[in-house]
Amino acid sequence: MNLRAGVAVLILLGAVVIGFLVMGIIRQRAAHDRVLCLNNFRELGQFAAMYEKDAKDGQQPGVRNFAVPVGTIANPNLPPEQRLSWVADSLEHLNQKRQNTVELAQKLDRTSAWDSDRNRELSKTALKLFLVPGAVPDRLPDDPAPAQFVGLAGIGPDGATLGLGPPVPNRAGCFQYDTATPLLTIRDGDGLGSTVLFAETRSDLGPWIRGGPSTVRMLDVSPTAAPIVGGQFGGNYPHIAGFGIADGGARFFTDRTNPAVIRSMFTIAGRGEDPLVGGD
Repeated sequence: MNLRAGVAVLILLGAVVIGFLVMGIIRQRAAHDRVLCLNNFRELGQFAAMYEKDAKDGQQPGVRNFAVPVGTIANPNLPPEQRLSWVADSLEHLNQKRQNTVELAQKLDRTSAWDSDRNRELSKTALKLFLVPGAVPDRLPDDPAPAQFVGLAGIGPDGATLGLGPPVPNRAGCFQYDTATPLLTIRDGDGLGSTVLFAETRSDLGPWIRGGPSTVRMLDVSPTAAPIVGGQFGGNYPHIAGFGIADGGARFFTDRTNPAVIRSMFTIAGRGEDPLVGGD
């Protein structure tokens, strides 16, 4: 009887030890995934800082020539949500060591809608840089691959169409559907380190190839809006949401962070923010 009791105790202790080990592995893996997520933001931020529309071959331009890319590939015959996205326009500039996207870029039909036969077929290719590590959603093989990292375009449903002035509209963010945003404009506004450029989300995911809200998001501040952290943004890791900063940095905000702090970082020049019609 004592032998049986001793064996039972050993089995119980073994189970407890294994449980702790498993939990430790899970926590370590989750921490590793969060580090990789921040690295994605930093890689995207580095791309944004180096984006240069007018640089000549071999030229190393200064900050005055750097710009956040246009939110969609220009096509006056299509609304933003039917155009190709800034992600599609950036394929040749992404880190080719991580994934060869140059060939993908060369196959794009830049004059057609995102869901034309050729472009829709290309959209099935998952882009590693735009998927949240450890939290990639399931999809059917024929479905377009989603973008879990999106560009940010200020506050309100018209944030991406407000333009850049001068003066810069108080609700405008870094991404605009029809124009590139010079980093100098952000620096001279609220500052590169005080403005968010990207966010990760699990809400209303759309294809990386599609323009509009699929790849550019505005902050909803209406009375019925979902929370910023864990609602509109985040949702891939418990209680936090990751953001890329315009200076190339990255950080997580928690669901306990004052929403007003996060809101203030969505705009280029948001001090004294104009009220939204029908908003709060």
